[in-house]
Amino acid sequence: MLEKRRLHTPGSPPCSLIFVIALALTGCISFWFHIENSGSPTPYLSGASAPGYLLILPGNLTQLSHPYSLNQLPSDDKSTLIDIKDFKFTINHNPCNKTQPLLLLLIHSAPANFPKRNVVRETWGQKTSDLILLFFVGLSEEYQEELEEENKKYKDLIQGNFLDAYRNMTYKHVMALKWATYHCPSAKYILKLDDDVFVHIPAMLDFLTHDLSPLGARRLILCDLKSMAVVKRSWRSKWRVSPREYPGRHYPAYCAGWAILYSPDIVFVLYREAQKEPYFWIDDVHITGILAKKLNITQSSLDSLVLTNENMQNLLQNSYIQRDFLFGPPNLMENEIRALYSLINRNNTDIWRACTIKDTSVQMA
Repeated sequence: MLEKRRLHTPGSPPCSLIFVIALALTGCISFWFHIENSGSPTPYLSGASAPGYLLILPGNLTQLSHPYSLNQLPSDDKSTLIDIKDFKFTINHNPCNKTQPLLLLLIHSAPANFPKRNVVRETWGQKTSDLILLFFVGLSEEYQEELEEENKKYKDLIQGNFLDAYRNMTYKHVMALKWATYHCPSAKYILKLDDDVFVHIPAMLDFLTHDLSPLGARRLILCDLKSMAVVKRSWRSKWRVSPREYPGRHYPAYCAGWAILYSPDIVFVLYREAQKEPYFWIDDVHITGILAKKLNITQSSLDSLVLTNENMQNLLQNSYIQRDFLFGPPNLMENEIRALYSLINRNNTDIWRACTIKDTSVQMA
């Protein structure tokens, strides 16, 4: 009988699984302690260091069933995007209508990046019943006609009425959080991505279902965590930030923006806070660092489940090697995404064949 694939496979290092289990136990213990002392969960305590994330399990499902209420937002929130007071979605869809996806994927893309979007569609981003995948773009006079044609064909673009530009990345990130908040409140997990990454979808779904919880989580941000990053002041750096924009020498701990796994309650509180705060253009620093720190939200690292470039090359050149991972390295070329997808498909086929042979042998015996 075909066995369900687990994230941790025989012959692969157990460290990543132990790390995830330890995080989950920490979250559960923190939740039990909080319930014992206060009688009900109070997720966001100002002035206190936030505990780890909480997994929703059958025993606490009732207490944690509603991640947020839209009534907590101002009456003009829907038409506002930070300091844009006439915001609207110029291209929109409602694929979450009457569904409860395990995973909602929000992929940030530039209007010109049709080849990258197509690679995702043809490889790891193919539709399944467990996930919904959308690409988020801003306005582009040069590519608007092509975007509209692309949207007619694939029906997976979401566009807001702001210029798609390098310094407008925070608009795009907050727009994606807005869309998830208003249009997909039933998603158990939300994964924000760039369009040049690879996600090992079978392993990701297994990770969410077994290593986390199929019912979802609360207070969750898992990512490639950056600590004590120095603020760039040099005029030669594209990441230069003036002292007026950010006066500190170091950023607070934040998530690298290429892959961030959120729980829906965190999406909501970060979105609500971003709507109140002055605009800062480095979106991952602003949203998962500055705002997360203000809200006493603790990020958790998934570094051990991200392939390094060296790991990726070893896997591609030596197909017998087994390694647990959820993500390829960031900033991948299109041919590297296709190669990783082929590797995963080949490995899954080999597992299926091995199990089929084993079942046949048992039946004959």
